[in-house]
Amino acid sequence: MAFYDAMNDPSTFVISFTANPKRDFGVYAKGYARAASTLAKSLLEKPRFPDYEAYPIVFLYRHAFELYLKGLCYQAGLIAYFKSVEGEDFQYTPTHRLEPLATIFQKICATLFPSDADISQLADKVTKFASEFSQIDKDSFGYRYPTTKSGGNATNRHQMVSLSSFHNSMEELLNELEIITFGFDVEESRLQEIYEAVQNLNAFASE
Repeated sequence: MAFYDAMNDPSTFVISFTANPKRDFGVYAKGYARAASTLAKSLLEKPRFPDYEAYPIVFLYRHAFELYLKGLCYQAGLIAYFKSVEGEDFQYTPTHRLEPLATIFQKICATLFPSDADISQLADKVTKFASEFSQIDKDSFGYRYPTTKSGGNATNRHQMVSLSSFHNSMEELLNELEIITFGFDVEESRLQEIYEAVQNLNAFASE
C-alpha cells in the first residue's frame, strides 16, 4: 500500500471530486487562504520568529489571490454567456502574474456590473493589491525559491515585509473575494435556470 494510503482514518481527504475542475478554483483558493491565515496567526502570537517561517505564508496568500481571480474569470465567462453579452471573452491566459488577472477582473466588473459601486470599489482594490504584490513577487517565485530560473535573486535584496500588515490586508481582501465568488455563484445559477427555461420553451414551441 502506498505511503499516503497507509492509514484510513478521519484525516483522509478527497481532491478532484467535481466533474468540471474549472469550478474548483474558489475551493482551492479558500484552502490556501485558510492555511495562510492559520500560519500567520501562529507566528504573530510569538514575540519573535525566524524570517524563513514567514515565506510560506506570503506564497499561500499570493496563491489564494491568484486562484480567486482565475475562478472569477471562469464564472464571469459563464455569466456573460447566459446574459448573451456579445464580444466579451473573460478567459484568462495561463499566467502566475497578478496584474493581468486583475485587469481582466476589472473589465469583468465594469462590463457585467456597471452600476454596482461596491464591486467597482473591489475591482480598484484588486488592481492596487496586484500592482503592489508585483513589486515584491512578480511571478510567484520569490517566496518559493531563492533564485529565478536564470539563477538570479528571486526577490529584491534585503526585501522587508511586515507580517502583521500583510496578514491583515490579505485577510480583508481575500474575504471580500470569497464573498464575491459566492455572489457570482448565485448569479450564475439564477441565469442558468432562466437560460435553460427559455431553451426548453423554444424547443417546445418548435415541436
